Amino acid sequence: MSGQIPGARRVTLIDVAQRADVSRATASLVVRGAGRVSQATRDRVQQAMDELGYVYNRGAASLRGPRSNVIGVLVTTVTNPFFAEVIVGLEERLTELGYVSLLADTLNDRDRQAELVTFVQESNVAGVVLVPAFDTDPRSLDSFAVQQIPLLFLTRSVGDAPDLCIRTDDIADGDVAADHLFRHGCRTVAYLGGPVDAPAQHDHLIGLRAAAERHGVAPERLLTIPAPTTARGGLEAGRRLLATEPGCDGIICHSDDVALGVYRALHDAGRAADMRVVSFDDIDHAELFEPPLTTIRRSPLEFGRRAAQMLGDRLDGRSTAPATAIVPSELVTRRSCGCAPGGELAEAV
Repeated sequence: MSGQIPGARRVTLIDVAQRADVSRATASLVVRGAGRVSQATRDRVQQAMDELGYVYNRGAASLRGPRSNVIGVLVTTVTNPFFAEVIVGLEERLTELGYVSLLADTLNDRDRQAELVTFVQESNVAGVVLVPAFDTDPRSLDSFAVQQIPLLFLTRSVGDAPDLCIRTDDIADGDVAADHLFRHGCRTVAYLGGPVDAPAQHDHLIGLRAAAERHGVAPERLLTIPAPTTARGGLEAGRRLLATEPGCDGIICHSDDVALGVYRALHDAGRAADMRVVSFDDIDHAELFEPPLTTIRRSPLEFGRRAAQMLGDRLDGRSTAPATAIVPSELVTRRSCGCAPGGELAEAV
């Protein structure tokens, strides 16, 4: 019977070699699929592995080698639907490139991030994809350059000149979202969700103010209610807005996840039919909202694939210069903003 008894000594490669009557070096070649070994010997070693329940420790093997095929992926929260889809695209492309990911969630906590940075570096990863926690000290990431581990910043960067970074143009996206609401005739617009120290919120608001100035909307008609980037955060922000600013006629949500909670607040207050809403990301089920959600599409799956390709190009020597990629965005009009079902801008209110 194969397998190990709990508490028993771990089966080693030496045990396999002795059972198969080969040298340890030969057994190692077989488990790694390397070297010139006869098929008969390979079959004998494989049979010994099955009988003993031997499991190849790739982690330990990678520590002995010059470079592993593991990519560390550190994100602030894996429960965020946008990041969840980014990770799917990232892992799809990494697999095609011959890499696997080691995924961890920093919870947007700098101390936890520091611990995980140390862990992935000690794990001999080939490279790292990082969504940095807010207010990360650039000096806390200097060890990547010292150890020559390529580091790619995802969605936001740290420091003035990141080596590798892929992100969106949040200022331009904020401008587009606000411009669309103003073209619908909105004159009191609220930005809901996102922590006050979120770089994306900061940049979205710059774009919002620029669009307001073009449309002659006074700054005091622009409202901001920070909240966690979650559906529950959107629910609370939506309730606060409706309780304090009932005359608001347009909402920009920090993300589609926030929009889900805002929708609940609007439905509960009977305002779902007359409030115009625009969001960011275009996650997989945004068009299933009721009404279907108008949002800035950022193609998270493609976002992840491009991130993996950028890092893969660096690891394989196809790219050596610092690079920042801006993922293109587009406004996807649905009914939540007041557009007709076909996407046409409805008459201004």
